Amino acid sequence: MTITNNAPHNIAFKVKTTAPKFYCVRPNAAVVAPGESVEVQVIFLGLSEEPTASYNCRDKFLVITLPAPEDLEVKDVSSAWSQLEAQHSDEAISKKIKVKYLIEEQSEINDDKKSLEAQETIVGSSGSESKHPQKDVNGKDETPVAPQKVDESKPTTTTETKDIAEPKTDNFLNLKLLMLVVVLGFIIRWFYN
Repeated sequence: MTITNNAPHNIAFKVKTTAPKFYCVRPNAAVVAPGESVEVQVIFLGLSEEPTASYNCRDKFLVITLPAPEDLEVKDVSSAWSQLEAQHSDEAISKKIKVKYLIEEQSEINDDKKSLEAQETIVGSSGSESKHPQKDVNGKDETPVAPQKVDESKPTTTTETKDIAEPKTDNFLNLKLLMLVVVLGFIIRWFYN
């Protein structure tokens, strides 16, 4: 997610979530100078089990922006947040972002697992085959945002969202396999020299 300051003064932002055990947000609070942008990473920590296709995720994020004094340091935003919120409550701009899981069909998952297992089978230095466990990415987070009317008299901030997790591509897996074979070749050559 990218937070851009379109205002003529510094702004401070804070990102809150309804599910802090499942998401890590870095930075979750910071100062943005006029005309600058800050890239915010939202990391999904995972669920204990895969959700069903009918699963309705209720997780949300709230991005709050407030005017910030020129001398406010990035490290002081979290500690000074309650004071900033009290001083500038009428100037606060907040944006709610809902999380939606996109879950693949079960047959697609099985086909993907079979192809990944075939690609992950390698021949070790002793000549025996070994299978390495793979992690299957079954979905990604989507943050739908409804358009809103913008009051042009107030300074605004804009947010952009990016995919949090992207599935591994065949090219990436092939490159990974090639690198493993090259490393094994160097190790074997080193032992015999």
